[in-house]
Amino acid sequence: MKKIGEILLSKGYITEHELANALSEQSVLRKKVGEIFLDKKVITDEELAIALSEQLKIPYLNLDEKKISENLLSLFVQSYMRKNRFLPVEVADKKLVLATDNPVNSDLMLEASFITNMEISFSVVKTSDLEKMFNSIFGQENLTYEFKEDFVETSARKGQDLKEDEDLNSKPIVRLVNAIILDAIKMRASDIHFEPQEKTLLVRYRIDGFLHEHIRIPKKTEKMVISRVKIMAKMDITQSRKPQDGNIQLYVAKKDISLRVSTLPIMNGEKIVIRILDKSKIMVTLRDLGLSDSDVKTIKRSSAKSQGLILVTGPTGSGKTTTLYSVLQELDFTHLNISTIEDPIEYTIKGINQTQIDAKTGVTFASSLRTLLRQDPNIVLVGEIRDSETASTAFNAAMTGHLILSTVHTNDELSTIVRLKDLGVDSYLISDALLLVIAQRLVRKVCKECSEEYTSGENEMSLLKVKSPVKLLRANPKGCEKCSFTGYHGVVGIYGILEIDSQMREMIERGAHIKELNDYLKKIKYTNVLNDGLLKAIDQLTTLEEVERVLDISRFNAEKDYENTKKISESADPNSKRILVVDDVKTIRKMLKALFEEENYIVGEAEDGGEALEILKSENINLVISDISMPGMDGFELLKTMKEDDDLKKIPVMLLTHRSDSENEIKGLQFGADDYIAKPIDPEKVLLRVRNIFKRMRGDNGINSQ
Repeated sequence: MKKIGEILLSKGYITEHELANALSEQSVLRKKVGEIFLDKKVITDEELAIALSEQLKIPYLNLDEKKISENLLSLFVQSYMRKNRFLPVEVADKKLVLATDNPVNSDLMLEASFITNMEISFSVVKTSDLEKMFNSIFGQENLTYEFKEDFVETSARKGQDLKEDEDLNSKPIVRLVNAIILDAIKMRASDIHFEPQEKTLLVRYRIDGFLHEHIRIPKKTEKMVISRVKIMAKMDITQSRKPQDGNIQLYVAKKDISLRVSTLPIMNGEKIVIRILDKSKIMVTLRDLGLSDSDVKTIKRSSAKSQGLILVTGPTGSGKTTTLYSVLQELDFTHLNISTIEDPIEYTIKGINQTQIDAKTGVTFASSLRTLLRQDPNIVLVGEIRDSETASTAFNAAMTGHLILSTVHTNDELSTIVRLKDLGVDSYLISDALLLVIAQRLVRKVCKECSEEYTSGENEMSLLKVKSPVKLLRANPKGCEKCSFTGYHGVVGIYGILEIDSQMREMIERGAHIKELNDYLKKIKYTNVLNDGLLKAIDQLTTLEEVERVLDISRFNAEKDYENTKKISESADPNSKRILVVDDVKTIRKMLKALFEEENYIVGEAEDGGEALEILKSENINLVISDISMPGMDGFELLKTMKEDDDLKKIPVMLLTHRSDSENEIKGLQFGADDYIAKPIDPEKVLLRVRNIFKRMRGDNGINSQ
């Protein structure tokens, strides 16, 4: 059989140079050659269909000339035809002819034959003709971006309320929920929040890491909307007093989209959060992530080795999983046994064996890894190294002929080495097995449509370490329609790629202090996360303000005195109680820190719930004091996450709330908060409440008396 590229070349549709480039890209993108040409608009869908017809020796069909009978359409359900990209067009020579733009789908031929009890043959058609016929026969997809505006108008004005007198029969409710979900996908949201309020159901989208109010739905419609989502997720709609988890599978704009749905009873009703999982966004190449060519080469050099450990570090939501999947994308699936251990499995990847952990049944990262090592793996992706057992097993595997990829929760590359030692990994094992540490953050890309260019001043030049002024971009605070009026559109990674060279191995093995390692990195002019972020600001991909938002620049710019910036657990009396203060207002954090340190407590700080979780996973914390309203993960979400985590659920939590805010106070106690602190803060009352918490802990069979 002639290859499709050869046929396209023989017909004059492409040049030899274009074919060579496509074949080179194919090994990286893992796409069919025809798809690559289509994406680049080198050929038309008609030219590809004609070439497929010649290659597979099947007829090319012009769908415009076909009238399809209702009887044939009734053989299959609409969603199956859309997903598998075909229409039944006729019966010829006792065979059912399916018109498709993917005639190499052998599974379809078998399934369709089983469904209809008929022999199946294919005709190849243009993709555009097939889409046109789908819409002509079925109308727009069940889930589409086009919705009538008689029930909901989601994009014209932010945070608008729906009218109270809308028709509440089932069809508008279905259309409303569809509109909310599809608008979220269209606006690139990662999560949808349905939040019951006293008088409305608030819907918010998380876009580029920030929650934005989208619409408010009348309270009388709330239960129907919540029930509709639960039906779609195959949940029990009669159960509203217990948390539930479910999934929804969609096929939208030729893409498979998974929705992970979580419900939680709260004071005003039942809150739902939908995580949107778009496989096309995670299955990207390393270059697509924003890595430089030299960084890509460094990562490929390490991932090509037969054994060792590659670690990715960064806070929650910094894209660590996407980076690991992109590393896997560079590997040869055909000749390697690749397995993953994840919590949870968010994306299924063809050609990879994926395992989901389940702590309730004893399926942990460590136990799964031990079992996998008996399955003859070449490469294992471990979702997270969070305890000594997993760390020990991972390093032993990395020393015995396996390439291990995983994540850890630390602030930077060198802190990863400290963390591994804390987990009981010997220095000689770290020195021998650790190949690469990737530190990363995500910054928002500045909107090119509405941003403002300016020339850097002295302060910016000092920060950027440049001798002459450079042109930078500043986000427009009002934004524009393209960026949903935020000033930013999309995200890009900033990275520090630390390859462990021979000199670093020697220093790690002899137990060199982290300051010595840091001095060595400065000597070789290592590019850390901050440097990469500043370069991306100079390249006008992002803004200096955005880099400052995600990084503590003062920490990077200062001489890193690791003697004085050790972790809480390293610097304190092991018998002292450890308190974590979580608040986005720096003055409140500092005030509480000073108050508690005066009483000989050890105090850590976090700006939001996400940062708090990173600290909780790596430190022994005895008490969390958290504000409720914070950007990113708020206090309620932090509390919920802690109570669902077997390792964190016993840590007491005190919430900060205003004296008049009885609603949040009640809600917090319902969520499992142990106490609350009223604002403005009364120091004596705060200390009394904290002492009472620790007193109860001592009397509770020693729980948390670490």
